[in-house]
Amino acid sequence: MANSRNDSSYQKYATVDTLPESTGEGYYTNEINLRELQKDFKVQKAFFSIREYGDDDSMDVSDIVVTLQFKCADDERWQDYRNEGTAFATGDRVAIEDTGKAIRWRAGVKEDDYTSGAVTFGFDW
Repeated sequence: MANSRNDSSYQKYATVDTLPESTGEGYYTNEINLRELQKDFKVQKAFFSIREYGDDDSMDVSDIVVTLQFKCADDERWQDYRNEGTAFATGDRVAIEDTGKAIRWRAGVKEDDYTSGAVTFGFDW
């Protein structure tokens, strides 16, 4: 399999199972805007999670760092979200309740943060 995205009416996920192409950026989910979700679908919060990909419990644990990022209105670049100084880990699931105007969120694997394995990560509401 190659890195992929899986979007629907209630989710924006990505799966990374290979080293992201060296484009200088990495591989990310499509972005979400909670204010738009709230306005259009009455969503009050979204959830961000990271999970091991695959159905084989005997598989090795992935060695992949997933970064959550946000961008405010008029920002030129994405900002890494600081999770109290620690990286998010496989099995984390947190609520995002930010409905600030024009705040966009995405998650991804930077090209230097993939070592081995496969994870699915992203947002659902």
